[in-house]
Amino acid sequence: MTVTSVDTDVKTITAEVLTPEAFAPFGEVLSIDGQDRLPIDLYGDRIDVFRPALIHADTPIEWLLVRSRIREFRVHFLERHEELAQAFIPIAGNPFVSVVARPDAREENGIPAFDEVHAFLVPGDRGIQIHKRTWHEPPFPLTDGGVCLITSHQALTAGLGSELDDKREIHKLDVDKRNVTERTGSVLKVQLP
Repeated sequence: MTVTSVDTDVKTITAEVLTPEAFAPFGEVLSIDGQDRLPIDLYGDRIDVFRPALIHADTPIEWLLVRSRIREFRVHFLERHEELAQAFIPIAGNPFVSVVARPDAREENGIPAFDEVHAFLVPGDRGIQIHKRTWHEPPFPLTDGGVCLITSHQALTAGLGSELDDKREIHKLDVDKRNVTERTGSVLKVQLP
């Protein structure tokens, strides 16, 4: 557990409503809203098929199921992955907050500048897929025990299981995970609207 001293600077970002337009710099919204139905009519009008996004990966992907408990809306790390456009899809309608920064975000202290970091409320009836190299923090669940289906690959999964280095970071196996407070001396928090 990290203890915040009284003189630590606290920065806050407010979570935004998720729309395809607002989220476009970071990735795609996985939803049928605004999508054209594909001309697949094997079952008449009983099944509608949509293609909200393509999966981009440099290596075979795997699925992870992640169960999360509600945690403090504090951004401990910002991470990115070179080889995968990672998807986060809630199971059973569990909403979450996603914290992201563009792949080419302006950096300060080796992480995206705080004014480049955004938070989005992701309803339980849609998912997101972030572009390769998009900075992000794992989803903040809005319900205890929420399960999220996440794309990964073996090196990324192994990298996330690595020990933190002396700077409390991970830099290996397609994981570039940087400690926000250690690098800036500030705490970055998310505020719900």
